[in-house]
Amino acid sequence: MKPADFASDTLETRRIAVCVGCGGVGKTTVATALAVEAARRGQRSLVLTIDPARRLADALGIGALGNEPKVLPDEALNALGIDSGGSLSAMMLDMKRTFDELVERFADSAESRRRILENPIYQHVSDALAGSVEYSAMEKVFELHERGDFDLIVVDTPPAQHALDFLEAPQRLLEFLDSSLVQMLIHPAFSAGRMGFRLFQKGMRRVLQVIERITGIGFLEDISEFLLAFEGMAEGFRERARGVRALLAGPECGFVLVTGPGWESIQQAGEFLDRLEGFDVPLVGVLVNRMHVWPDGGVPPTFRDTNDALGALGDALAADAPADFPAEDAARAALETAKRYAAWVRRDQNATRSLRERTERSGRYWGSIPELADDVHDLLGLSRIAELIFDAAKTRDPGEESRGEV
Repeated sequence: MKPADFASDTLETRRIAVCVGCGGVGKTTVATALAVEAARRGQRSLVLTIDPARRLADALGIGALGNEPKVLPDEALNALGIDSGGSLSAMMLDMKRTFDELVERFADSAESRRRILENPIYQHVSDALAGSVEYSAMEKVFELHERGDFDLIVVDTPPAQHALDFLEAPQRLLEFLDSSLVQMLIHPAFSAGRMGFRLFQKGMRRVLQVIERITGIGFLEDISEFLLAFEGMAEGFRERARGVRALLAGPECGFVLVTGPGWESIQQAGEFLDRLEGFDVPLVGVLVNRMHVWPDGGVPPTFRDTNDALGALGDALAADAPADFPAEDAARAALETAKRYAAWVRRDQNATRSLRERTERSGRYWGSIPELADDVHDLLGLSRIAELIFDAAKTRDPGEESRGEV
């Protein structure tokens, strides 16, 4: 797949792009760069970050992000080269607020909504019930997709070790709602309140009574109240979870795997690929970030014989230097530096070769983003990353040119 095809598929054909990968590989930067490029092409794009760090807001220069999209001002859009009718917004997931909004949406009455939101059990366990951050993230994406305010939503997934858990979160919620335990707890006989706990075996009653003593809250009564109120919303949650799962696996969603060139990152990327293929979700391509590349974009020279090069470089340095300048020492140091960097380039090429071949065999896009001299921390850096991803001339893959020698 060529860069133009990758851009068309990721930015124009689909409505959701999900960036996945292990922590520390630059997912947030890459996700934002995808949204930047989409906006440059006239799209209304949004980048949603689940990473609690402030890097995205700082890079965009828009202050704190919240649970609703925040559009970049015109001056920021101009700095990013967005002048074709496109727009760029950003937001950071508020997991608790997202799940509270689900309760508000599916409660069958104002009284049920109040009973849930004020219930001590809900306040203690709502984070866990939401499938932690993963389910809330996909719920928010589903909500934004349904609104239709954006042409492309780019999701920057969590940096945790199990960063694909959000793919399983809808199924986990369905299994929880359909479990025998929940069905037993919301049985109509349970409406008798505390007396309903006679349904439990003696051992379970003792466990719950101990919990009640330790927590200092009316645990048995509160959980009865919570589950009875939740019963009326269960089907709404089921339908929503099914919709989220269908959206992730459908044609409107595309996944982009981001990795680094190090051996450990590549190994983890391979495991991500296995899991993505196991979920049968549409993986568009793989981007390897911070790749060491030779200046001309090809394979570095082998430096088998450096004597002639050392003399020529020394003469060149001496030509424009004072008479006492140690040209020969400087030339030798420069060549040693070039040798070390060439070794890093070859190391990255070797480390990524297997993953690249696997990616290209499957017909997916493989792209590399060269390591920059400075960290990306502002609009100019984000603009540069977007150019490197989507400008074929600047992302020419190593190996296209013949191996050189010095």
